[in-house]
Amino acid sequence: MRSEFPNTNLSASTKTANILAGDINEFVSVPSMVTIYAISSAAGVRLTVQASADTVVDDKEITAIGTSLLIPDHMRTQFAVGAGTRLAIYLRETAAVATTDVPLAIDVDPL
Repeated sequence: MRSEFPNTNLSASTKTANILAGDINEFVSVPSMVTIYAISSAAGVRLTVQASADTVVDDKEITAIGTSLLIPDHMRTQFAVGAGTRLAIYLRETAAVATTDVPLAIDVDPL
């Protein structure tokens, strides 16, 4: 199942709460393959992805190429998870840019 977040807005030098909080894909009900896509409108945005207690992506910079997310071209990571896994995605702005737009999508496909 795909969840799309077309414009997560980041202010200068901020970090988001869990973007998946309250989303249908926050808790994975069956073993699944998770794929995350993201781009940024400005340099300096970093991505962190957690699967329960495991950090899958740790503060990795997102490509700054605009605001039109192309799937599958803008895939950032793909990994398998078991049933009951809680997913969390955080974005952090490090370049002190006033407003940065980050289109983001996540696919959770049963194995």
